[in-house]
Amino acid sequence: MATDQFEHATFYLTRKQVNEIKELAKANQISRSALVRMIIREYLAKQGENKS
Repeated sequence: MATDQFEHATFYLTRKQVNEIKELAKANQISRSALVRMIIREYLAKQGENKS
């Protein structure tokens, strides 16, 4: 069985970013935590592309 390897990272958000996430979550009817996970995945994917 294959397993995924996870790295722990800390992300600091400004108050404005937090408020934008709340508004996006409300507008798209998605939980804030799910939205943050999507944003982090996208950020990490872009970082991976930049390293290639």
